[in-house]
Amino acid sequence: MSTVFREAWLFVAHVSELPEAGSFVVRDMGEESIIVARGDDRTVRVFLNACRHRGMRLACEDFGSTNAWRCSYHGFTYGSKGEFLGTLVGAPYERVAYPGGLDRDALHLIEAKVDIYQGLVFATWSKHPPQLVSYLGNVAWYLDLVVGRAEMEVVGVPQKWVVPTGWKLPSENFTADAYHTATAHSFLARLGLVEKVDFGRDGYHVDPGGGHGLGVGVHGDEAGSYFPAELTDEYASRLTPHQLNLLKRVKNVHGNVFPNLSFLIPSFINIDGRLVSGMMLRSWQPIGPDQTQVWSWHLVEKNAPNWWKTLGRKMYTQTFGASGMFDQDDTENWEAQTRNATASLSRADEVFLHYEMGLGMQPLQDFPGPGDVYDGKFNEAAGRTFYRTWLDYLAGREFE
Repeated sequence: MSTVFREAWLFVAHVSELPEAGSFVVRDMGEESIIVARGDDRTVRVFLNACRHRGMRLACEDFGSTNAWRCSYHGFTYGSKGEFLGTLVGAPYERVAYPGGLDRDALHLIEAKVDIYQGLVFATWSKHPPQLVSYLGNVAWYLDLVVGRAEMEVVGVPQKWVVPTGWKLPSENFTADAYHTATAHSFLARLGLVEKVDFGRDGYHVDPGGGHGLGVGVHGDEAGSYFPAELTDEYASRLTPHQLNLLKRVKNVHGNVFPNLSFLIPSFINIDGRLVSGMMLRSWQPIGPDQTQVWSWHLVEKNAPNWWKTLGRKMYTQTFGASGMFDQDDTENWEAQTRNATASLSRADEVFLHYEMGLGMQPLQDFPGPGDVYDGKFNEAAGRTFYRTWLDYLAGREFE
């Protein structure tokens, strides 16, 4: 918690969840509860969700809109708008209880550093963090395809549930593991939703560096884009020609921004006669060494046609989320892995795991996107970088 989740940039919200001044959501950064709030100046800020008087949690609901947060313990009140955002604005019987007055500046809510990329709100407790765009590095080019290709919005509110696993297993899964799909998710082929069980193989494995990673699944050029034709102009206005050409070939994209923000454009499947995908974001929030709270958001293009929005939500619900078929497969595996990892032989370093897939392979030289990009999605290069970066944080090593 102190070396990774206090120092790294952490995803905390999407801007569409904060539609107006005074709107807020309550999230977590490591062990800390936080308030993500939008002020009158449209600026998004992040505060520790703790009253400066006795540390009571200020906002106890998951989201809302308010003019002030009032502590339910002693009534200390903090502004949620304008120049008073995060500022102590009053306390009960203040003149009697504090005849000398209160130092309102000293009692300002503790504030994290915040930056936004393509609508994704990140925050960090680091005293000297790199710029967010530097932290993202090469993965930003690929995030443009996922969350920057159009103006995006969150559908509903995020789903939450708890999985008895450590946060690194699901994060690594999205970072680098297309290999498991042929076995763990073979039901797709048996149900006729995809042609073959190797639907996760064709495409590219990308190691962008920085602990981030992703896979881009592609279909043949002759098939044309699977995305709605109604959005073509908006895509073209936001993406470079190279990005747009790659998007036209996309059939799925999975990835992870270090440490715990996963993103996914699931494989397009036929629903009611139309090819559709239900994009999502995931945050793997650690609540203990072998407990993870999953936060899952469904995102869609704001200007998309109604059929794309309706069928995408249906596809997201059926495949991912708390009731999704994919999640039933994955969480069962992560839970069993965690039970094995906490057994005595594993703790005594008697058990070694195999991470050699793709060793010796050379990156492509003519791929238009940045990072080390490999032909085919069956590779563990980004997974090795993920764990190397995690170890760098734990060891306190300096980053370039």
